[in-house]
Amino acid sequence: MMVPEGILLLLFAILTNSFEGSAQVEIIVPERTETYEEGSSVTIPCEYFNKEDNLALLWFKDAHFDKDLQTFNGTIVYSNREERPQSLDYVNRVEYDANVISAQSENTWTKCNLRINDLQKTDSGSYSFRFIGSKKYMSQAMNLEVTDNPCKVNVDPSELKNPLMESEEFTVRCSTFGSCLKYPEWLVNPSVQKEEWLSSSLTDVIIKNDEEEGRKVTTLKLNVTWKDDKRILSCRPGQAKDRSQIRNITLSVEYSPKETTAKVSSEYVKEGDSVTLSCDSRGHPDVTFSWLINEQIEKSQQKSDLKLNNVKPEDSGEYYCETKNKHGTMKSNMIIIDVKYGPKGVTVKPLVSVEDLKEGGNLILKCSVNESNPPVTFKWYNNNNMQQQTSDTLTISNVKASDGGSYQCEADNGIKKETSNIISVSVKYSPRNVEIQGGNSVKVNSRLTLTCSGDANPKSVQYTWKHPPGLSSYTFPVQTGELIVDNVTIKHAGQYTCIVNNAIGSSSSNTFNVDVLYPPSNLRLIMKRVLKEFEVFPVICTVQSFPLSKLTVTGPKDFQNNQVNITESVNNLTIYLNVTESHAGKYKCKAENSEGQVETNQEELTVLYAPKNVTASSKGEQTFGSELTLTCGARSKPAPSSFEWMKWFNGQLKTVGHEQKLHFHSLNISDSGEFVCIANNSIGKGKSQSVHIRVKYTPNINIVDNRTAEWNWQLAVYLTCSADAYPPATEYKWYREEDNTTVLSHQQNFTVLPQNPGMYYCTAANRIGKSRSKHIKLFVSSYSKVLCQIILPIILLILIAVGIFLMRRTIIKARSDPQRGADNPLCFFLGFLSGSSTVANLLLLGSQNNTRENLSIDEIPDPCHGRVQQSQPTHNSQDPTRAQDLNPRSESNTHTVYSAIKLPPIKQGKCNPKSQKPGNKDNDLNYITLDFKKQNEPKRAPEDSAVYAMMSKNNQPKNSQSENHDYENFSSACASRLPFTNIDWESDSSEEDEVNYTTVTCSAKTDVNEPKHYQRSCLSSSRSEDENITEYSAIKT
Repeated sequence: MMVPEGILLLLFAILTNSFEGSAQVEIIVPERTETYEEGSSVTIPCEYFNKEDNLALLWFKDAHFDKDLQTFNGTIVYSNREERPQSLDYVNRVEYDANVISAQSENTWTKCNLRINDLQKTDSGSYSFRFIGSKKYMSQAMNLEVTDNPCKVNVDPSELKNPLMESEEFTVRCSTFGSCLKYPEWLVNPSVQKEEWLSSSLTDVIIKNDEEEGRKVTTLKLNVTWKDDKRILSCRPGQAKDRSQIRNITLSVEYSPKETTAKVSSEYVKEGDSVTLSCDSRGHPDVTFSWLINEQIEKSQQKSDLKLNNVKPEDSGEYYCETKNKHGTMKSNMIIIDVKYGPKGVTVKPLVSVEDLKEGGNLILKCSVNESNPPVTFKWYNNNNMQQQTSDTLTISNVKASDGGSYQCEADNGIKKETSNIISVSVKYSPRNVEIQGGNSVKVNSRLTLTCSGDANPKSVQYTWKHPPGLSSYTFPVQTGELIVDNVTIKHAGQYTCIVNNAIGSSSSNTFNVDVLYPPSNLRLIMKRVLKEFEVFPVICTVQSFPLSKLTVTGPKDFQNNQVNITESVNNLTIYLNVTESHAGKYKCKAENSEGQVETNQEELTVLYAPKNVTASSKGEQTFGSELTLTCGARSKPAPSSFEWMKWFNGQLKTVGHEQKLHFHSLNISDSGEFVCIANNSIGKGKSQSVHIRVKYTPNINIVDNRTAEWNWQLAVYLTCSADAYPPATEYKWYREEDNTTVLSHQQNFTVLPQNPGMYYCTAANRIGKSRSKHIKLFVSSYSKVLCQIILPIILLILIAVGIFLMRRTIIKARSDPQRGADNPLCFFLGFLSGSSTVANLLLLGSQNNTRENLSIDEIPDPCHGRVQQSQPTHNSQDPTRAQDLNPRSESNTHTVYSAIKLPPIKQGKCNPKSQKPGNKDNDLNYITLDFKKQNEPKRAPEDSAVYAMMSKNNQPKNSQSENHDYENFSSACASRLPFTNIDWESDSSEEDEVNYTTVTCSAKTDVNEPKHYQRSCLSSSRSEDENITEYSAIKT
């Protein structure tokens, strides 16, 4: 959204003034440079702060200060002072905007925007605003640069020197520079909603494009008509959007008078009105007007209007106007003026005698009018009361006494009303308007006076009084117009009639009622004594009295607010009640009139109602395991006879108790919910509002993670500590089992990276307590992978190197000592390994899975006197991973290593290896050295009983190249058999001391390029046939 520049300037001024100690800004003109094309328009925004009137306001171009004259000089673009006039170069091209932006009690900001139209290149320069009052201020300057406009258009001729004539051909040229890409365009239909700019011909307009003397010219030709007078032809650069680039030429066409019409200000003209006749006509040069009435010239003038003041009936006639100029004349339409005037000479005359008119006769009157325009209508008045007849003759048949009095008529034609003279009519009649006057009420034992009066013509009358006591009429022996009764009793109450007589006839009065006043008596209150709530019953109060008594029934406090309907009749009051609990109480009736008052004794009403205001309250803590009691209370009459407790289950209420109190000895989470109490009595039942029980309990925690069935263990695992608790858990902590004293995070969510393996758990706490989750094991298996992939290969390389060294050393010793198997150095090496603690520790390595594998020594081929070598007992050694045995056996049976190795079939003489030919790869040996830490150094076996383990690879037949298995043969070749003196193979006790070691399998080589997730642990039992594998079976000790 674009913000008006004036608003931005005002905000700038306000912000500038808001800083203390800053200078006051009086004029705001943007200090910048604006570039516009020649022929366009520009508006320079300006605002100034002003508290004075009658300021001198000046806009300068290229202003400079004259030190000698102490004033600013320059080209004056705008000025409101005659002493410093505007430069002629800017006359008719400059517009000044001086609207007030904001006017407050202290601050007044006024616009001083300057708009320059049809910019010239000479308009380039710096423009600044100055005002002069009690103080003088000069604004900053805005620099204006006017550049060449290659598409600036010129209209030739720019204006018409002589008017055109009707049907004359007119040609006008609009040109621009040849460097402009488009030809100028003409606006030919400015009256339509969408402007139509054209550079090509139409049916009534011929447009031609040419290039003349380096300029693009669009020529417009048209045959002008009288309608083209004052028509504006507009030209602009081709497809230009800047309206300031438009140049106009106004046509002037001379023609004879056209469209001459006459109008009247009002077609309805009354006598004395003023009427204006208007004549409208088009012509060039201007036309003159002549008004004619009844074919005679009334007035000839330059003005088109003819005004008739205070018209008279003789001004009526036919009017029209005639217009004329040097090219011809024309008559207008005809206007008829008919002057309206009111009736004149209105009179009334009787057509029968009105002096001796009796009631029942006929009355005829005539109304006459001399002249009127338009015709009149008549109205008749009797004693100023309008009659129904509207004709010029008034006829009344069967005249009554009320028809006497004054008569006159009124003539009305809508212009004026005229009233006639008055005629008086007297009608003789019998007595009328007979009436009785006196007091309508009288107290018992007082005096009654009644007066009879009537209207009659003639006046001579006689009077007769009648009063019907009971069913018969009683005539008082009184002949006067006044009746007096002393010592009035109740029997004098009733209706009285007066009869008046004269010579014409007689007439009776209306009955006159006389009431005898006495105090209330026989007051009764009728009502029931016991009711059920919501029954509708009446409370009736009756009395005898005159005047009528005011009956009032009083009861409990809310009795008046709960009335359903009230019926009142003569000395009777009935109140209908929709009985509620509040109606119970004592009632009484009171009657009161002007003569006295009386009231009944109190009657008590008992209201029976069903239980209401049923409440369910709780006592105790709503905490898991706490004791809580719900109590049901209610108001009713009679008292509640039973109670029922219900609980919401899945949108339905189910009964959970039938006592007034519902007791929870130990709250459980399942006890949470909404409970409702229902109280019953003989009238009905009532239900309480739901009471909500929400058991508070410590968090129940479950760890949620983002792992899937096929998880990539190179990615982080996101854990969420999900705690179900009320109130909600507010504190979360994450720990690792390996260091459960350090808080890893205080957030509900936790991220575990692959480089941080371990067993993780979280705790959550709320106001009730704190709970801990089960642990989750993450990334722990990665350690075994690292062990197999990096550490074990290094250890194996070291063991191989040590094995080579030991084998060489053993061979040398064996050659030097023939008795120790110089014929077979491998036997010595195997014997050495069997007695070495290194091999024993290797065998101990495979005990992680605690799998009991029985290793048999039966059916072992022993071509080289292979034996099962028993190691010497080691004293005071124990497995640190096991608990101390409470019943240890003799030391001779503990920690004895038996090497029972099953070897493949070997041909005789295999124990005496011959030297292999160089380059024979089939006889290469794979040596593996496994080194394990020893707990206690066993005693060294005698040299003559040492068993050396031999690791060899059998020679394969030449024709069997498909099988290339490596066999690791462990034997005690060429060594004397040792007796197993301390082994009882049949003893059951030896089975109890077995330490079982699982199979240890190590590959001869590992493909380092294999992806991690395809590398198997060394503990895996799956192997490929192509791998060179050395497998060590389970060893018993």
